[in-house]
Amino acid sequence: MITFSDAKNGEKTCAADGKHIHSAYNPSREAESFVQRMEAAFNPSAVFIIEPALSYCLPFLRKRFPQAKFCAIRLVKDFAQSDRLWDICIYAEKENDLTERLYASFGEEVLCSSLFFAWPGSETAFASETKNVWQAIKNAVSKSRDVLGTRSYFAKRWLKNSIRFCSYIKRPALIEKGSCDILIAASGPSLKDSLPHIKEFRERFYLIALSSALLPLLSYGISPDLVISTDGGYWAKKHLALCGMQSDGIPHAIAAEAALPLSLLEKAPLIPLCYEDGLENKMLAACGLSAMIARRNGTVSGTALELALNLTDRQIFFCGLDLEKSQSFQHTEPNALSLCNEIKDGRLRPKESRIAASVCSPSGALDIYRAWFRAESERLGKRMFRLSDNYSFKNSLGAIKDINWADFEKKCPACAGKKPALTFCEEKDSSCSGKIRSVIEGFTKSEVFYRELFPVETMLKNRSLREEEKSLYEKKIAEKSEEVLRELERLIHE
Repeated sequence: MITFSDAKNGEKTCAADGKHIHSAYNPSREAESFVQRMEAAFNPSAVFIIEPALSYCLPFLRKRFPQAKFCAIRLVKDFAQSDRLWDICIYAEKENDLTERLYASFGEEVLCSSLFFAWPGSETAFASETKNVWQAIKNAVSKSRDVLGTRSYFAKRWLKNSIRFCSYIKRPALIEKGSCDILIAASGPSLKDSLPHIKEFRERFYLIALSSALLPLLSYGISPDLVISTDGGYWAKKHLALCGMQSDGIPHAIAAEAALPLSLLEKAPLIPLCYEDGLENKMLAACGLSAMIARRNGTVSGTALELALNLTDRQIFFCGLDLEKSQSFQHTEPNALSLCNEIKDGRLRPKESRIAASVCSPSGALDIYRAWFRAESERLGKRMFRLSDNYSFKNSLGAIKDINWADFEKKCPACAGKKPALTFCEEKDSSCSGKIRSVIEGFTKSEVFYRELFPVETMLKNRSLREEEKSLYEKKIAEKSEEVLRELERLIHE
C-alpha cells in the first residue's frame, strides 16, 4: 500500500508498506544526487527509469541528457498523475509482454543505445517486481542486439534482392479481401498428422503456406492458394527452388527483399509485399508496381498471420505452429534443409547424428517467436486458433486457443464466404532500370542509407561521446558505402 506525506522541506514524499520511496527530508536533492551519480559511457538515445514514483528525478535527467527521450517503467498505478511528464510510460505486467512492448515501442537501435536505471527507493520497496523488469529489459536488449546483427549481416543482400525483384518480376498481382476462413500452414512437426485433414477439408478454407511448408503440402497432393516468403537468406530460397515447376502457377506473396529463384520471378503470379520502413517501397513505386503493406516481424509466421487478418474478417487457423524443439525432425518432411543436408550423411556421420545435433542446438529464435505470439495473444486470440490432430504442444500461446480437427468441423462446418481473389496488375514500367538507379542515387545521399545498410556502425557513431571515435566510424561507413555502391551499379547494369 502506498502512503503519501509531506517531507521536511514541504515537498510530497511517499512510502510503500512503510518503506520510504523518496527522502523524508528533501526528495528533490535526493533525485539530483541520483542523477549526478549515474554512469554514462556514451550519449544515450533514451533513458529508462524503473518506477520513478513522484518523478523528482526527471528535470535533472532532462538537464543532463538534453537529446534523449525519457521512459518511466511503472510498477504500480499510484503515481499515474505524473505520467504526462514523461515522453512515454510503460506499465510492467508480464515479463514477456514487457519485453515485446519495449521492443515495439522503441526498436533495436534505440534500445541498444539506451541507459537503464531503477529508482533506489522503488528497487527496495518492490524488489521482486524490479527483478522481473530487469529480466524483461535484458531480453529486449538481447533481442535488439540480435536484430541489429541480422540487419547488419543481411542489409546489403536485402537491397540487392529488392533490385533484382523489381528488375525481373513479370506477373505482378494483388489480392482482394475475401470473406471465408483462412488456414495457414507452417512446417513444424505437428503439421504431418494434419495433412490428411487439410486434404479432406481443402474446400472449406483459403490455404496459405509458409515457404517451408510448401514442399510437404505438394508432396501430399495439396496445392495452396498462396505461398508467402519474406526471408532474404539462402535457405529460404532453397524452400522455393526445390518445388520447381510444381509451384510456378501458385500465387506467391513475396517481400521485395526476399530471396527467390529467377524462375518464380518470371513465371509465377507474385504479390509484392513491402514494409512501411523500407527502400523497396520507393523502388516498387518507381517501377509502377503496386504492393501490399506487410508488418515486419521476426518470423514469417507473424507476417503471414497479419496478412491473413487483413484478407478476411473470419477465423484464422494455424497448423504446424509448434514454436518448440522436437526430439526428432525439426520440420515436417520432406524439408529443403533436410534434403540438402542428407547428401552429406554417411557411415561416419549418419542421419541420426545430424538429427541429434539439431535437437541440441540453441532455441533462442523460437523463444523470441513464441514470446511475440504470447504478447499479442489478447488481440490475435479473438480470431486465431492453433490447429493440430491432438498434438501435445509443450508450450502455450497465451490467449490463443489450441484446437483439434473435431473442433475445426464445428467452427467451420462448410465453406462460407468468398475466397480472397487474385487480380493481375498492369505490366511494370519498361524503363525501370533507370528509375531504380535514380532511386538508389537519391537514397545514397540520405542519412537513411547509412542507417539501413550499416545499422551497427551508424548507431555506434551516433552514441559516441568523443569526436575521434565518431570520425573513425564515419571513415569506416564511407569505405563500406563506396564498396556497396560499386556492387549495386554492377547489379543494375546486369
